[in-house]
Amino acid sequence: MIERKALLLLIAAAAFALVSVPSVLFNNAIKKYFSFVGHWSVANIKPSRTGVPPLRVRTERPEEPPQPELRFAKFSVKIAGAREVKIAGDFNKWNPEALVLVKSGSKTWEALVPLPPGRYKYLCRIDGQDVLDPLNPDTDLEGGRKVSVLTVK
Repeated sequence: MIERKALLLLIAAAAFALVSVPSVLFNNAIKKYFSFVGHWSVANIKPSRTGVPPLRVRTERPEEPPQPELRFAKFSVKIAGAREVKIAGDFNKWNPEALVLVKSGSKTWEALVPLPPGRYKYLCRIDGQDVLDPLNPDTDLEGGRKVSVLTVK
């Protein structure tokens, strides 16, 4: 019978052979696969273009009309018990859905709107009813009805 010590040495040698043979084969395969890396020479790589490309002279663009300068116009309405306040005017094509005011206090509804300087006609729509702005005394006629006027300077 084989002694225990010899048996353990034999098992260890067999395990080493089973582990080392595949790893050597794997190592050789990796070396063969990446063999091209060692053959690269940076000195052989040449740029595709030589020199600096010529500068292009910029052609002048046709003069664009200047953009209007915008101001922030504040719409503020104080009314107790309102559920919804909207503004319809010539600046939003009389569409009240385009400018809905936000409640900022118990009675105050506000909105900031960027507008170029000019004179604007508008109406407040409070809970579905069109009314003049209670805080703005300036009025004018639009299509036979009285509307509020806001002057943006």
